[in-house]
Amino acid sequence: MHPVLFEVGGTVISSYGAMLVLGFVCGWWLSSLEFRRKGLNANLLEVFLAAAMIGGMGGAKLMYIFENIPLTAFLDNPFGYMFSRGGLTYYGGLLGAAGLFGVTAWATKVNFFAVADAASPGTALAYAIARVGCFLVGDDYGHPTELPWALAFPEGSPPTLEKVHPTQIYEIVLMVSVFLILWRLRLQPRQNGWLFGALLILGGLERFLVEFLRVTTPSPVPHISVAQLISVAGIALGIILVARASHREEQKSAKVGII
Repeated sequence: MHPVLFEVGGTVISSYGAMLVLGFVCGWWLSSLEFRRKGLNANLLEVFLAAAMIGGMGGAKLMYIFENIPLTAFLDNPFGYMFSRGGLTYYGGLLGAAGLFGVTAWATKVNFFAVADAASPGTALAYAIARVGCFLVGDDYGHPTELPWALAFPEGSPPTLEKVHPTQIYEIVLMVSVFLILWRLRLQPRQNGWLFGALLILGGLERFLVEFLRVTTPSPVPHISVAQLISVAGIALGIILVARASHREEQKSAKVGII
């Protein structure tokens, strides 16, 4: 574990914060390549990156507060909780980023799904990199296990001396695999929304399965976490987007055939 990457003039740079920034940078770079390849306005990339950062960080923090902080405690110190270090959730970040993405696409008159497709591979890799930060600080680990690769996180958040599933590593491996799949699929001619739908399906399946091994926030549904409920909704939306894009592709091919 290396929760503190380095310290400069009394300012502590956490490994999680560094990996979060690295994830954003990598996601932005990959998205810029896709913007150029798809012929999108490259001048708008920074605008969408800012939307993703603001919406992502805000959504991630709000979802964490919703899941972990009692309402009365939050109302007593809202700014303290909102601007505290740490306490971020992936699905909150994804929802927040997608929401502000949509507003930005509407304001700039750009097709939301074209931009979402361009950003999908980078989003998967950025998530994997962020999970490296979780591993380094000892956060988001799993339940106790006796498997040979089990690890303890004595300085984790919270600390544990008992060996547990290193679910951060599981997610890193799985989401890098999702990135590689999306990076290959992006070259296939598809209607807008198809690749974003594939991200929702693959990312949702990954998170749904890993949640069974994680220490997480339970939902009102027995044996199912809040993240798993969101995963199911994301998978369903992804299936709809893929089916709709595939249907449009079939209609397009049929028209070309008639002509």
